[in-house]
Amino acid sequence: MKTRKRTWKRIAFFDSCETVCYLEKKAREGWVLEHVFGIWWTFRWTEPRPAHVWISYLTQDVYDPEPSEKLENMTELGEHTGWQLTVTTPTMQVFYNWEQTPIPMETDPVAHVEGMHRSLKQGALTLYRVLFGLALACLLVNLWSLLKMPLWALSHYAEWMLDDFLLFVVIGAELIPYELWYRKARKVAAQGEWLDTRPWGRVIRWVLMAYVILWLSGIVVTLVVKPWVHARLFIVVSGVAFAVGWCFVLWMRDVLRRRKVSRGKNEVMTAAVSFLGVMAFVGVMVAVFTHWNWFSPTSVDSWWSQYPDGLPLTVEQLRGEVDEQEFWVHRDGEESLVLGQYLGWQVSERETGPDEDMDTVMYTVTLVKLPALHNLCRDTMLWADHEAVDPTLWLAQEAYRETDHGRLRTYLLCYETCVVEIRFGWEPTVEQMQLVGETFGGDML
Repeated sequence: MKTRKRTWKRIAFFDSCETVCYLEKKAREGWVLEHVFGIWWTFRWTEPRPAHVWISYLTQDVYDPEPSEKLENMTELGEHTGWQLTVTTPTMQVFYNWEQTPIPMETDPVAHVEGMHRSLKQGALTLYRVLFGLALACLLVNLWSLLKMPLWALSHYAEWMLDDFLLFVVIGAELIPYELWYRKARKVAAQGEWLDTRPWGRVIRWVLMAYVILWLSGIVVTLVVKPWVHARLFIVVSGVAFAVGWCFVLWMRDVLRRRKVSRGKNEVMTAAVSFLGVMAFVGVMVAVFTHWNWFSPTSVDSWWSQYPDGLPLTVEQLRGEVDEQEFWVHRDGEESLVLGQYLGWQVSERETGPDEDMDTVMYTVTLVKLPALHNLCRDTMLWADHEAVDPTLWLAQEAYRETDHGRLRTYLLCYETCVVEIRFGWEPTVEQMQLVGETFGGDML
């Protein structure tokens, strides 16, 4: 029979009541907590019997192999009253007592609540506050981009904006309940009572479960539906790799501390491994950005793969032969699950006079994957000085012309699956209009 069991358990960082209930249940099954590393808990086998569990919050040095004087005093006092210390971490300690009616470890709720708050500020609470602030800052930047440049934001960062919003919600769902619980717990403690943390923890568990389901669903949908997923997949993989590396550093630090390695050596070794890990991570990131084509808008996986030899519509196709002349040709674009924007242009290098036609064509194709965004795309791209023109000439649903066009004749064409803004260096003919409609008016998704 195995004498140790390792499992993972995710409980809100402040939900001590739920932790106590869980550990007392495991004790009745014959398992006593021996070690905690994040969500990974290690239990050792013992005789199944009822136990009382107490969690204290004394901040310990993360590098010092020796416990603090306060912890030594509490451990010695606990032994006299039947409490046995089984686990100690930098922020909390777990005591077991197998007597039927043990003497309480602490009797002052105020001191316990304040001690818990001080300890959490040294660890999880500060981390959650920093992450919440960063997520909020990113959310505000995304909202600003969405208001100022909606099409650019939706075509470039729609998935990332959703990820950031979900992250903001899930961090806030754990941080805000703690802040509310702490305010109320202080008032209740002043009356000599302890405020149960479990009702607050249940909300967090449901929110976290919903977040994981939505996040995983988003990844699956991206991989299945979106043809261009390299960048997103790379970010996910690199994020997981960074988290694994960070956990390894913390695990090594704790192992060295438990093996009584001196504080100085522990700090040096941990810093060295952290530095090497960060340099390796940055090196891989630089290699990907430098040598691979995953992030190029002309990647073979993108919309441009339909036109590997150039642009979907050229001056030669529109005007026929245009002599032997050189053109500047450019294409660019980005695509998300809801929207895509692609820019293509062909500009003649030949100089022309102010009254001459230019062999120039420029267009922006906005792929509308979510029909509800069709009107937003049209209204955002429509100019203040415009007039409606006959859409049937363009094989379109709607068509508009910019009245103050200068040398370029500019049109906005609305099709079922895309909105096209196109500019000509000449006045297009009916045949050329229909060619534009046949090129962009089909199913482009």
